[in-house]
Amino acid sequence: MKTNRSSSGSRSSGYALMEVLVAMSISLVVTASMIALMSDSLAQTADIIKMTKLTDDLRISMQMMSRDVRRSNYSANSIHCFANPDCVTDGSLNSPGDVQINESNSCFYFLLDRDHDGDSSENVAGGFRRTVADGIGVIQMWVSETMPDCDSSGAGWVLLTDPNEIEITGFSVDDALSYSEVIFDDGDGNQIFQKVRKLRLSITGRLTSDETIQRSLQDAIKLRNNLYL
Repeated sequence: MKTNRSSSGSRSSGYALMEVLVAMSISLVVTASMIALMSDSLAQTADIIKMTKLTDDLRISMQMMSRDVRRSNYSANSIHCFANPDCVTDGSLNSPGDVQINESNSCFYFLLDRDHDGDSSENVAGGFRRTVADGIGVIQMWVSETMPDCDSSGAGWVLLTDPNEIEITGFSVDDALSYSEVIFDDGDGNQIFQKVRKLRLSITGRLTSDETIQRSLQDAIKLRNNLYL
């Protein structure tokens, strides 16, 4: 007796065109998602590197200002201010005095014994300011031996920040944190006051190559030698 073979048994197995298209579409979606994820990761890494560089540059500037201002007016003349109610505080280079700040709070200067020898005959001035050079805000440092001029564009001021790398968009300095306290009272109304000097610095900058990368730093500095008034 003859038997008929089923035609289904001879059908070859394989993928239909629709199945191939669906698989390719899924693969493309997964690949595109991975590429987008890697692109975002690389962009975030680049931003972190840029922010780190900006932060380091601003921190170096802040540290240099803090280092000098902590020693402001510290010299052979500064001894005259200790326990002396008649201490001269006019801020001139020939006498002890307080840190001088301009009206716009963008520049300050002070007496500075750069070589640490305590010789008042060779004391020079220190100072820092924000100004605009070629359309870019920068921080400059005073290196001349004469009295600084916050509005001068001549010699004496040198760049502290690199305008090719960062732009200083904001800078301010004030002594609002300073205060006076009584250090002597004889009970008859005669008192001697000590001025505890503190300076508050604030600096804001951004990368010149990418203005979206911005950072601000602040520092409150207690000056080494207080004044007795």
